[in-house]
Amino acid sequence: MNEDELFHELFHVPLKIFRIYHAGDYERENLVLIAGEECYLSDYVLFQMVYGEDSLPDYARSHFLTFDEIPLSLGERVRIYTCRGEDHEEIGVTTGKHYHVLYWNLDAPIWSECDNEVKIQQVGDGYSKCFNPSGE
Repeated sequence: MNEDELFHELFHVPLKIFRIYHAGDYERENLVLIAGEECYLSDYVLFQMVYGEDSLPDYARSHFLTFDEIPLSLGERVRIYTCRGEDHEEIGVTTGKHYHVLYWNLDAPIWSECDNEVKIQQVGDGYSKCFNPSGE
């Protein structure tokens, strides 16, 4: 069983949050996701949630990222830099794995706060309803 098959057996998730690297360093700060099966990145939303002293989400300080329709194969990686840059693809120097490198294009690092959390959620499982503010 290779590393990707083992990962899939252990975690049974289509897209796993693997690790945050260089938290607090704006130019180098990045988050890595690993595909546990074939999926489309556009089916997910990434959340960086910050919580207040009352343990409730502070949406004014939180961030959300949606993705383009990027197909992922089992074991492919997605590296998301906080800083500004041009999206591209590369082969990992130490892993030899295929990476989709994306840039969030934010103005400051986001992973340096103690009371924050990263979440990834598959879209399409919920519903929405529009309400007319005038009540009509």
